Amino acid sequence: MNRAAKRHQQKLARKAAKNRRDHPPQPPGQGLAGAAVNPISRLVQNATRLHQAGQVQEAETIYRQVLDIDPDHADANHLLGILMFQVGDHAPAVDLISRAIATAPDKFPYHGNLGAALQQLGRLDEAVTSYRKALAIKPDYAAAHSNLGHLLEIMGRPEEAIASCRKALAIEPGYAAAHNNLGNALRNLGRSEEALASYHKALAITPDCAEVYNNLVVCTV
Repeated sequence: MNRAAKRHQQKLARKAAKNRRDHPPQPPGQGLAGAAVNPISRLVQNATRLHQAGQVQEAETIYRQVLDIDPDHADANHLLGILMFQVGDHAPAVDLISRAIATAPDKFPYHGNLGAALQQLGRLDEAVTSYRKALAIKPDYAAAHSNLGHLLEIMGRPEEAIASCRKALAIEPGYAAAHNNLGNALRNLGRSEEALASYHKALAITPDCAEVYNNLVVCTV
């Protein structure tokens, strides 16, 4: 190899080394190739942050954008269903959460939230079924026990309601809503002293809850 060729080869080697420093190999899931790995997940995360911050219109726009891309995306359907529930659109909430369940039937919060939406529509037997499905998947789901107790009390089944609320409180003793729901069921059975004790426990946890104060007053009249 003559001297000129050797110098040219060294120049190419230095250039290749510089390129390796300026553009290091990208690990899987990063760089240009990784930019499209999970765009939907990033959209859902952004929507969730907006949702939690109370920016519901912005969150709704992104959830719907995700569903335009993937109509069967379970989390997007579920979260948009929750958003619809929160703004009072209970029928779309039921439809959206039902779609989420069709894709991911083993997610216990989906069944619990479907129960809440069905309850708001007056579809009480279906709501009971949804709560029980949630509890079949996760027996220590305190919110589902409490919500089921509240629903059973509304349906005129106070003994069953009491049992459900007690299960919730065995799992989560500081659950104010379960104490309140238990108080309502006890009051409807004429067990006023026990009801008052439950309301006082609820108020010890959430002192500013107007609903519990109202129940307490009703119980003492």
